Amino acid sequence: MHQRLARWLLMCHDRLNVDDMPLTHDFLALMLGVRRAGVTLQLHILEGMHAIKSTRGNVRIVNRGILLEVAGSSYGVPEAEYERLIGSELSQERPLKLREAGCSR
Repeated sequence: MHQRLARWLLMCHDRLNVDDMPLTHDFLALMLGVRRAGVTLQLHILEGMHAIKSTRGNVRIVNRGILLEVAGSSYGVPEAEYERLIGSELSQERPLKLREAGCSR
């Protein structure tokens, strides 16, 4: 779940393009298909790694690089392949984020 949560936060960060994301533990649990208590525990772990800062109804990305490490190969490669096949319109920042994850277009 640690890896899945990190990937989901990275995907939200890509789409919202802001560091502060209005996400509750209940919503994250629903999206990941897990118990809320599990999300709370994993968010605390990510906070301890100084990757995020979680407050009531908000998750702030503090260090994207740590989230990339936690997500591992579950993030970046699928996104690059989607863009290769579908060719979505991208902002200038998006390709840089994929390169950070070790992916090329």
